[in-house]
Amino acid sequence: MNLKRHQKLLVWVCLAALVLWAFAPLRFLLLPVIYFNTYVHELSHALATLVSGGIVEYVHIYGNGSGLTLSMGGSPVLLATSGYVGSAIVGGMLVYFSRTEEGAKRMLWIAAAFIGVGLLLFVRGSVIGVVAGISWALALVAGAALLEDDAAVFAAQFLGVQQCLTSVYAFIALVTISANDLGHSDAKNMEAVTHVPALFWSLIWMLMGLAAIGIGLRASWKNEPY
Repeated sequence: MNLKRHQKLLVWVCLAALVLWAFAPLRFLLLPVIYFNTYVHELSHALATLVSGGIVEYVHIYGNGSGLTLSMGGSPVLLATSGYVGSAIVGGMLVYFSRTEEGAKRMLWIAAAFIGVGLLLFVRGSVIGVVAGISWALALVAGAALLEDDAAVFAAQFLGVQQCLTSVYAFIALVTISANDLGHSDAKNMEAVTHVPALFWSLIWMLMGLAAIGIGLRASWKNEPY
């Protein structure tokens, strides 16, 4: 497959992001993207809570890029899986439906609405969360309104790939957490509910994220007019 210029750039930028994730001292450079990822992850938890009959108390976004969704009721299994599965689904949709300028602009508008509505409904007591939410909503609106041609496609697909890659980051983080007994994670929560090892769930989520990237990019680039 002969890749266009913006497609090659997307591959290289995403590889660079993976390197930055692996090199902790420079990870702060990814904080804006991490905040976006966390928003989608936590809002996926919130939606899963509502769908399964629970109540969302609040969503909190922390300065280091982590997040927390406090809820009452709902399905424990659905809540535990929704973060990374939701991120993979959102990422795959961003990649696939952004194969044209029109599609990319539409997806950026939808992403802006998703972040904005989630901010208004769920984010409480989190200055970082409010600032990050407003900043991203405005950035997405600006991108949808101002970016054209390949620039719009690149922006939307970059965000989509980053969303899918959160499942890879989760797998790496879980190995670290398990090895050093550092605390809990969604995979640990799934282990508590299902009695299936957390490593299994993290691996499944990682494979889903990678599959979403591969399927989305292959389908969108194969069908893209040259």
